[in-house]
Amino acid sequence: MRLFGCLVFFNFGLIGFFVSPIVVAQGSIDAETLQRMKELKEKYQLPSVSVAVGLVEEIVFAEAIGFSDIEKNRPATRETQYSVGSLAKPMTGIALARLMDSGQVDLQAPVSKYVKQPEYTQQFSVRELAAHIAGVPHNTAERHTAEFVDIKDHKSPFDAFYVFDSHPLLFPPGTDYGYSSNGYILLSAVIESAADMNYVNFLQSSLWDELGMKSTELDTFLAGREHEASYYQAIKPDGNFAISPVNRDRSFLFGGGGFISTPSDLIRLSRATFLEDFLSDDARLAMATPARLRNGEINSDRYSLGWRVAAIRLTEDAKEEWLALHHGGVTDKASTAYLLVVPECKASIAFATNYIPEKFWRMRGDMAKVLRGYINEEQCRRSFKAS
Repeated sequence: MRLFGCLVFFNFGLIGFFVSPIVVAQGSIDAETLQRMKELKEKYQLPSVSVAVGLVEEIVFAEAIGFSDIEKNRPATRETQYSVGSLAKPMTGIALARLMDSGQVDLQAPVSKYVKQPEYTQQFSVRELAAHIAGVPHNTAERHTAEFVDIKDHKSPFDAFYVFDSHPLLFPPGTDYGYSSNGYILLSAVIESAADMNYVNFLQSSLWDELGMKSTELDTFLAGREHEASYYQAIKPDGNFAISPVNRDRSFLFGGGGFISTPSDLIRLSRATFLEDFLSDDARLAMATPARLRNGEINSDRYSLGWRVAAIRLTEDAKEEWLALHHGGVTDKASTAYLLVVPECKASIAFATNYIPEKFWRMRGDMAKVLRGYINEEQCRRSFKAS
């Protein structure tokens, strides 16, 4: 067993699916959530924090406190956009699941069926690439150059291959786990090729538009001009925040971390994990099942299609655990965000902030505790069972 915040990870297989009924929020929980936000802002010394909670198909809580831009004295609002970093990966995983449902992608097929270069795409499957067990390197010098030196907007993931394609695989595919945002640039290209449509356009038409995500976009030079937060990289000795580099590009990351969004839009995204008419049972099962290495072992991070798979107890003394899908996002020297979904309860929580505090990951456990207060466990319904 491995603990992460209040999430408990177990080694279990997942089978079967049925839909949960409505879960109802409790009366005073919104006031408690707002108070918890104020405590987190003070504890972690955040310029701003934005939180949203979803139950079934409703956003039952969405608030922001603090400043999206300290210098301009501009308060954060629920419309404030943040760079959400690797929360682009769940978006990409859901897009992949939609292509699986339409028969345009075979998760077991080699990536070379859709993208021929680099040559090593013959060696691993789409599912292995999506689960970070293909061996594609993550930290490459070219990434720094793309983000901070040779700054330009990228239109297609194929245009960003230069950040990884000259580097060999880190290990034989399927033998280990190695988190790789570069691998998700390649996966974005798989989606673009299989859909026969620009990757971002496919996400716009098949995810963002259908789920009502009006504040999510590729982080290009023109994006977020009205609502995006300013970012801060450190707290100076005088107690003021030091602003982050403004001259940077994140569009090259595409599905690896290239988007800005809001917590409310992330809640809308989470609905894809339980809506009956959005994905098939098989697609939802694929997202809820950690990929296995070729020796049969579940990968060490319990990663599936763009999600980490976990279990959550809804009370401190509960013996029963419920399936949880979650992911964090960190944009270096700028922001951190998080999304947690309990599909069997049709419940989710998301947060974002424009600074990366020390031990930021502890905020994720705090968010899980907040979400538990909104869930009536008796109205959750078992969707996945241990095998």
